[in-house]
Amino acid sequence: MENTLLDFTSKEYNPPEGTIPRRTNGVLIEAGLEKYSGNWDKKTAAHLLKRATFGPRFKDVTEFSKLTLDNAVDKILQFDDPLELPLNYRDKNDPYAKIGETWVGLPSGPNTFNPRIESLVSRWFGNIVGAGNNVGEKMTLFWHNHFVTQMFTVRDENYTFDYYKTLRENSLGNFRTLTEKMTINAAMLRYLNGNENVVGRPNENFAREIMELFTVGKGPQIGPGNYTNYTEDDVVAAAKVLTGWRALRDSTESKYFSQLHDKTNKQFSTAFGNKVIKNKEAEEYKELISMILDQEATALFLCRKIYRWFVYYEIDEQTENNVIKPMADLLRSNNYEVKPVLKALFSSAHFYDNWNIGCVIKSPLDYVVSIYRNLEMKFPRNYNEQYPAWLNLGFNYVAIQEMILGEPPSVSGWPAMYQAPGYHRFWVTSVSAPYRAGLADYVADAQVIKGRGFSISFDAFELAKQTSNPQDAPTLIKEFAEFLLPVDLTKKQLEYLRLNLIPEGYEDYHWAAVWAAYELDPNNEENTNIVNTLLRTFIRACMNIAEYHLV
Repeated sequence: MENTLLDFTSKEYNPPEGTIPRRTNGVLIEAGLEKYSGNWDKKTAAHLLKRATFGPRFKDVTEFSKLTLDNAVDKILQFDDPLELPLNYRDKNDPYAKIGETWVGLPSGPNTFNPRIESLVSRWFGNIVGAGNNVGEKMTLFWHNHFVTQMFTVRDENYTFDYYKTLRENSLGNFRTLTEKMTINAAMLRYLNGNENVVGRPNENFAREIMELFTVGKGPQIGPGNYTNYTEDDVVAAAKVLTGWRALRDSTESKYFSQLHDKTNKQFSTAFGNKVIKNKEAEEYKELISMILDQEATALFLCRKIYRWFVYYEIDEQTENNVIKPMADLLRSNNYEVKPVLKALFSSAHFYDNWNIGCVIKSPLDYVVSIYRNLEMKFPRNYNEQYPAWLNLGFNYVAIQEMILGEPPSVSGWPAMYQAPGYHRFWVTSVSAPYRAGLADYVADAQVIKGRGFSISFDAFELAKQTSNPQDAPTLIKEFAEFLLPVDLTKKQLEYLRLNLIPEGYEDYHWAAVWAAYELDPNNEENTNIVNTLLRTFIRACMNIAEYHLV
């Protein structure tokens, strides 16, 4: 499994007949940010849903394929899913939050951190797996990977929930506003040592990261302590601007203390036009952010990250000129509103170019959630069963594949999103590959998945009935393959799927016969078991094809 996945997306990969690699003999994608004018059908609708959400259901693809491109993109950008507060679902010793009630906003007890954080990440996963057909949760995760904090370093469940809530509420909003909020966010102040940043002893940690990772980026180094986009002296000056803020105890609020603030003039380099920021007390940090956002490089830096998140990790000169620069211009002309940029990207010819379909390895979170959403797994409705299911079949199963919600490995985020040359190949390792393969088999084979205090399942019959003609084997195979897999399959792969629906030695009419018998008498246990077993074996085979790991 591991070698197959790594080879599938490598430049040296020789694709099987009927498939299209991302690059062939140096030929580059010519399509840019101009509006897509090709056919709008199930293939393009599925691509939009798979990239902008954590996986569609069969009926979602059908619904979106009947919309226009404009209406489909507008629907993707409507994020109004309610934010459910995490509950205390098991900690009987919590002195403040009773079982079944939220702990958000309540004081911490001596041993409340671990069970509350467990409830938070479980609820977070529940929000993702139960999300509507919009980009909101995907963008929330994008910002989590961008404005990184680590929950076990912050070590305050209310700080971490407020951080998550802030990212989610501003996920499709204004980058300037979100940057301002993150700069004085309690979790961020604790994580990047803003609490220790005082006049006379400036702590440069956050000042460095806001320039290097959160906004303008380094650019090529042009001298000792001097990068294209900022210098080491700029980091020192920015740290002085940011002095005086503190995260308050037993609250998610932060507060400015004038006596802790450096009130001297802060001189910046030629990278920022030799700007001087004078003392403005509690409003001074906003002038720093405005100065940074005035730089063209800031918009380019952010748009490259958005591109890598939703399209592909490789940004060649042609992509930079045809896609990234127009995105950055749009971002700046809209005062750093993110939604217009996403609308342009999701509507672009570049986004729907064949080279950009099925070329990215799913992250562990994408992979796990897409299985549950594709198969329309029925999770419990009672909180006391929901939370264990979300935790054990969601958060834990993703974490064991080296992707932990709330705990990226470093302030830079997950290596798959920035570390060349591997990028998304980092998701497939000797640790993660067996768990990826095992989950698909486990889910497809089990009639009901049971754990401590919960059970979940999916209905193979209802999935099959969503195809246009479930009694016809070629139609069923074709439509399931088109739904679950991002690229066209070879004849050999389609025959492999057929042999998992119709055992060797039997013909297509045998499937028609067993399906007809089931429909005539769904209560006949023998007929039902035959059809259910064949369907589940077939679905498992679909998910065992390497291309299911791609999006």
